[in-house]
Amino acid sequence: MGEASAGNLLNMSLLARTRHLMARHGLRPVKSLGQNFLIDGNIAQRIASAAVDCGPSCIIEIGPGLGALTRLLADAEVPVIAFEKDRKLKTPLDELLGGLPSVQVRSEDFLKADLSAHLGEGTVACGNLPYYITTPILEKLFLASTPLRAIVVTAQREVVDRIQAAPGSPEYGSLTVFCEYFVECVESVCALRPSVFIPPPSVQSMAVRMTPRRRPPEAVASPEHFFSGLRAAFGYRRKTLKKALATAPQTGLSPADSDAVLAEAAISPQRRGETLSFDEFTALGNALAAWEEAR
Repeated sequence: MGEASAGNLLNMSLLARTRHLMARHGLRPVKSLGQNFLIDGNIAQRIASAAVDCGPSCIIEIGPGLGALTRLLADAEVPVIAFEKDRKLKTPLDELLGGLPSVQVRSEDFLKADLSAHLGEGTVACGNLPYYITTPILEKLFLASTPLRAIVVTAQREVVDRIQAAPGSPEYGSLTVFCEYFVECVESVCALRPSVFIPPPSVQSMAVRMTPRRRPPEAVASPEHFFSGLRAAFGYRRKTLKKALATAPQTGLSPADSDAVLAEAAISPQRRGETLSFDEFTALGNALAAWEEAR
């Protein structure tokens, strides 16, 4: 295929543009990198709009691939920093972006990248996340030194179900509680069928917009003890809470101490971690903090 200018590329449908760039540069999606290129222009617009509508001062894009979202994100007319691990995609991305001064493509692993220079009160993160590293990416975004304004990502539907799960449901787990600690609300943007990607993944996907909390939940007296209780409860989820707390090395509790802590939290020692609500995990963490202070 002959060379196409950025303008000509933008006149193509997203599917045609993706196929053109793949053919022109001899590219094939790399399975080990979790590459599934988005090819539905309407879906791409909905995801990008969910980020741009937040009024960002800067956008961090995770894994731009062949730029399905990148060029749309540039419409926000704010700096867009796109982290792409696959160095072979840098040339086609530069071709598509046509030297846009607001967009910077960085050929580096997002999980190893230093985000400090790009974080601010108005920073928004966006991206179609590789499914195999969704949780580490979310953890990095949640633990950013400055809370992001919003996080707009596409993830495996199963992961989204876990984030939004109710206590006692099969999907409920540590990720659910972890996200509730860091995220104020989760909004669905759109569902994505496998057919909107090249190659089609074997799972359903969902795009969501998450609004991080500006500060930790007020009721949590000690984040350290909150997460200690969380790790114990789900690290030994086949055990009762009494046994889980007494087994987990980070708590330092004996069986008798576990009884006392759970009584302070008003939680039955025979319950299991997957039945506890966020408020009950808060009560458990506060009771652990009080027990340690009283030692």
